Amino acid sequence: MIEIQQVVHMFLAFPGGRRSESDFSRPTSRPIDSQSTHPRSSLIKWTFLAAVIFLFSLPQMSGAQDEQQSNDDGEARPKPNVLLIMVDDLNDWIGCMRGHPGTQTPNIDALSREGVLFMNAHCQGPICGPSRASLLSGLYPHTTGVYQQPTKNNLEKDEEHFRGKLLPEYFAQHGYETLGVGKITHGYSEDVAFQKYGGWKDGFGPKPEGGKRFNYELPSSPYSGTQTDWGAFPERDEQMPDFRSASWAIEQLESDHEKPFFLAVGMVRPHVPFYVPEKWFEQFPLENIVLPKFYREDQNDLPELGIRIHELPKYPNLEFLQANDDEQYRKCVQAYLACINFVDFQIGRVLRALMTSEFADNTIIVLCSDHGYHIGEKDRVSKHSLWEESTHVPLIISLPVHRSDPREIIRRNDLPVGLIDLYPTLVQLCGLPENPSNEGESLVPLLFHPQVEGWREAILTTYAKGNHALRTQTHRLIRYEDGRFELYDHTSDPEEWNNLAGPAQTSRAAMEVNFELAQHLSQYFPTTEADYHPSTSRSPVNAWFEEHLKANGVIPAKNPDK
Repeated sequence: MIEIQQVVHMFLAFPGGRRSESDFSRPTSRPIDSQSTHPRSSLIKWTFLAAVIFLFSLPQMSGAQDEQQSNDDGEARPKPNVLLIMVDDLNDWIGCMRGHPGTQTPNIDALSREGVLFMNAHCQGPICGPSRASLLSGLYPHTTGVYQQPTKNNLEKDEEHFRGKLLPEYFAQHGYETLGVGKITHGYSEDVAFQKYGGWKDGFGPKPEGGKRFNYELPSSPYSGTQTDWGAFPERDEQMPDFRSASWAIEQLESDHEKPFFLAVGMVRPHVPFYVPEKWFEQFPLENIVLPKFYREDQNDLPELGIRIHELPKYPNLEFLQANDDEQYRKCVQAYLACINFVDFQIGRVLRALMTSEFADNTIIVLCSDHGYHIGEKDRVSKHSLWEESTHVPLIISLPVHRSDPREIIRRNDLPVGLIDLYPTLVQLCGLPENPSNEGESLVPLLFHPQVEGWREAILTTYAKGNHALRTQTHRLIRYEDGRFELYDHTSDPEEWNNLAGPAQTSRAAMEVNFELAQHLSQYFPTTEADYHPSTSRSPVNAWFEEHLKANGVIPAKNPDK
């Protein structure tokens, strides 16, 4: 039987199958218009590819488990390589997603034009640990119990869900050389997850000496703090962890590899503190900064638990940001945009190295963030929520066959997908045996079809045991552990200001319709939920979490961490 790999190689025989280095360039001071329309190259070629891929990609791929497969003539051909770029705390403020009008992400935008941009992609946990645990294990938080941050590297002790079962480990078991650099895992040693690891020096730094902060000082509160601050620091790009990670990845792409490789590159920015050298701030003058939309009375129609679970006493809020005519708000937005611009350039360095390497025509590229981020919306500068800004993530998949014309219009898919889908997607694209433990769905059919019959109606995100959000193409439904709901219609309320399940709903007829919709979507909430994982941190972010973690046995009656 013909497999997807054979279709890929057949396609490469046509002109235009090679990506171009020229698309990945240094950021300019002018935002990219990523939605401009350009003529496609060879409609016949793309129609042929889509038709053949659709016929042969629906069954899960099976194939040889070594590093080479054979075509119909018995000629050996290499398995594709994988370049996975994971960005920390990047929301939808990238040009191709139009999340902010002033952003500058020419390299990410160029990559989106080469592949498929998933406009409705969401994380499974709106903080680093649960999201990465889900993506790398292919399991939902309610299966593993990783609802909150895991401590140290304790996930390695879990042989049922994690040890030896993470995505790069699965590739290593099936003939791949696995390489990683920067922040990829959370609660699991990168040295264990990868055969070769390039390190992650300085963590989220570098930071000023003596604990100095530039703009945000932590308020007094008994709950866990944050590194949140913003400012121009340090002096040079070479001092930044992401520069070094990109350089290490480039070295790997310039080296010889006897096996197909799985290379994961973890970029730290724009994770807090929002520190990058001054030159990146200069791209975004304060007088030109556009502030995000927000609504001061946004939380008046929320259930009590919806307010309490989302409180963040240590984090910046609108009162602080808006003081002195939005002084800190403008600086914060400027810094976040500067960090995005900086990390886009580091991504561009890696992509250019790939394009000029011998691996350009046989490497699958995936770019994603681990979760979204609020920049003032919902009265916060943080993740830690079940709302759109926290769960919504960039997700781009580019096959080596997707390159046709640099002027080609962006290919996008609007169906609800999750980071949990990456594990089975990459397994299928690389012709590896299906991993039966994966709880996500392969995105391969969606790479070539905007609509796929039988695709899920909603994607799930979980924040603390018993609290979940569902995102469809049109709505978001949140259900809390006490049974209360929030419901938002994104066709008329993309900012999620009007909770259709809350006190602001006055029409009885409308309430009945919304209740029926909520009841229908509720079938997609999990019916069973694992206890908290033994690795769960005992540091609560607010009073509700302290009560919740005590009730679930995470924090003992007398908390030794306090």
